[in-house]
Amino acid sequence: MRKYRNYKEDLIEKLKDSEYAAAYLNACLEESSEANDMGIFQLAVRDVVEAHGGMGAVSAKMGVNRESFYRSLSQKGKARFSTLVNAIRACDLELAFLPAHS
Repeated sequence: MRKYRNYKEDLIEKLKDSEYAAAYLNACLEESSEANDMGIFQLAVRDVVEAHGGMGAVSAKMGVNRESFYRSLSQKGKARFSTLVNAIRACDLELAFLPAHS
């Protein structure tokens, strides 16, 4: 019988690739904007963090307390924009803005 991985495990494995992670974050940011719900983007950042070593490794790279970082990226957390940007950078990704096309 074929063994299946669950969605989350497959996603985390794919997010280890920087190109895939960047595309995922861009898609989630767009969805967050359309839904007026930044929680979508916050959870996407959390997924990328998990793929790039987890909360402990990324918080150490950022120089912040792991527990506080974990709470800020939880479903009930309200991460600051600076925390999200620093987490993205700690995962060796960059946040970029482009002009809108009308």
